[in-house]
Amino acid sequence: MFYYRFQLTYDCDDDSNLSAIAALDNVSRREWRYHVAEFASGLSDENFGGKMTFIAYRAKPNNFLMLVSADDIQPLNSTKIIKRIEKYLAEQAEQGEYIMEDVKISRLEEITTTQFAKICDQANRSDYVQDYYRIVDATGINCLNNDNFKLSENICSDKKLSYTAAKNRAAKLLADTTFFDELDRIYAGENAKHFYGQPVHYKIVAGNSKSSQALATLLANALYMNKRLTSRRINFFTSITENCYYEDDFEGLVRNAAGGVVVIELSGERVRSGQFAYAYEEVVDFIAENVRRNCRNTLFIFVEIVNRPGFSPQLIAKLQDDLHLIELQEGAGNRDEALVYLKNLMESSEMADVYTDAELLEAMGDKLTFRASDIYQVQEKLYSNALKDKSYPAYREVDRIAVKVDAKDGDAYKELQNLIGLTEQKDLIEQILAAHRVQKMRLDFGLDKQKASLHMSFTGNPGSAKTTVSRLIASILSKEGVLKSGRFVECGRADLVAKYVGWTAKAVREKFNEARGGVLFIDEAYALSDGEHSTFGDEAIHTIVQEMENHREDVIVIFAGYPDKMKEFLDRNEGLRSRIAFHVNFPDYNADELVQILKLMASKKNYNLDDEVIAHCKKIFKRAAGKKNFGNGRFVRNLLEQASLKHARRIIREHKDGEVTKEDLLTFKVDDFEVNVDKTYKEDKFLGFKFKS
Repeated sequence: MFYYRFQLTYDCDDDSNLSAIAALDNVSRREWRYHVAEFASGLSDENFGGKMTFIAYRAKPNNFLMLVSADDIQPLNSTKIIKRIEKYLAEQAEQGEYIMEDVKISRLEEITTTQFAKICDQANRSDYVQDYYRIVDATGINCLNNDNFKLSENICSDKKLSYTAAKNRAAKLLADTTFFDELDRIYAGENAKHFYGQPVHYKIVAGNSKSSQALATLLANALYMNKRLTSRRINFFTSITENCYYEDDFEGLVRNAAGGVVVIELSGERVRSGQFAYAYEEVVDFIAENVRRNCRNTLFIFVEIVNRPGFSPQLIAKLQDDLHLIELQEGAGNRDEALVYLKNLMESSEMADVYTDAELLEAMGDKLTFRASDIYQVQEKLYSNALKDKSYPAYREVDRIAVKVDAKDGDAYKELQNLIGLTEQKDLIEQILAAHRVQKMRLDFGLDKQKASLHMSFTGNPGSAKTTVSRLIASILSKEGVLKSGRFVECGRADLVAKYVGWTAKAVREKFNEARGGVLFIDEAYALSDGEHSTFGDEAIHTIVQEMENHREDVIVIFAGYPDKMKEFLDRNEGLRSRIAFHVNFPDYNADELVQILKLMASKKNYNLDDEVIAHCKKIFKRAAGKKNFGNGRFVRNLLEQASLKHARRIIREHKDGEVTKEDLLTFKVDDFEVNVDKTYKEDKFLGFKFKS
């Protein structure tokens, strides 16, 4: 659907219907507007086989301001509109009505759906519209107001954008090399300069919404210049809720975007960072179906925000086999480039003269490298400070509310180093990071890149930190640039083995696509070849082997499980074993290590453990460690949690009538650790009969 506004000018005989009405005094202006509305309605679809709807929203004799919507893939131009008007006037001239001469169209411009709806509403309130609700439905503007998503629109420039100019603009946006590579393809001379449909679609990975929208707008501008789009309208969908499924408004807006661009930010409104809310499963299926239905003529750009991926992994995995998707990364620049970008942003927000260059550099801090999203954050902070310090200086010295928040170390590398034991695992990370740095050096010297396979097998009993270490590996390798996204996708047999023929391979491929740029963690992998559908399990293993090879550059697979079962599983699958580069054992913790884990857990919860309590807990750990089904770190966590419950009950009983001190709330006693989880290992239980000799 295209939306335009334009100016219509004409000459008219004094005896014509319109001239006679225009000559009436001001009391009869309502009748004048009625006839103008009737003229616009006569141009619309009910009288022609076309797909255009006309609306006049302001009119003087010989000069109308009008809207027109066109439900078509090809854009309108002045010639098409004049032909429609002349055809209608020819019919009306036979009846002596609407005799216009020298009809001209000027100031024809494409506008957004929102602009069209606003002007249409004004025209209706000024009596320029007949059958308003029919027009609302016919033009698709009834889809705009919805609580399950937010829509914002933009019209990209129609000014000539050369290849060099596009590259210069990309550089100012601190675009990544992936973006420059795509500009090369867009401006390639062998491409057709005519719209046939969309050969590819895009995923933009950026730090925030503003930087992604700037990249999407430049991308749309370049595509429009190269005849890859017929509409300049860009539709940005954000804040998608878990209720946005089977949503007629979303469906209608996407359908009306044919010839243009739909940008969908996949963070969602309430998806927790790094986790997929299962409530969004229906949303994923719904959006995927709408994309498949419209992807031929509509360009889709999916936006993944680095720290808020939302449902991006799931949707991209769903569409991977249906669309040719190109990933474009947000780039980075040095301090000088970042300063230029920041000054441009300040000018666009009418704050060009508020701060000096020295103040801008100070606001940028000590960093040497900046992403576009970093600069947007600096700009937001400067804008906020300017309101208080420069526009309203009376608030300059007022203290803000200060809430004390416990500091949490978000450095995954430090967190790994702080884990008890795990020497082999820490050494493995050091090897991988060292290899990555050497690869960078090789590239600097023009040497070939030699990236090794990093698939792993983690074996150990429950609670030995296999999952924890795997999560940290994803985060550490992402921060160091070994992995692109650092995404961590955990799955088991139920996620990979389907109930019907042909579904298993698809499920496996979707998990690999979901984990692109990160870690795919397959827990108890040996369960794949067990159970009721063992044939499907074999299919899953075969597909996993294929996908490990297909994604060796962008997915690290970590298999985890019990040592004996993992050995047996890999011995039966030589193709799988040969693709695993690292086999890492997670040994059970001894009593001293368990004590250290307990101290670490207690300190994070601000509990005090005196020497007597530590000695008592060490006895518990010596008794439990090494026993069958011992939970290692999980056992420690359960012991501390149950002790905290008993501690809470003791505090209430001991202080019914007295005052509780902070020390009371933070201090454990030995009796607090006489809990249920400890009783499991106090004595070996015997089930059956005993016979006396």
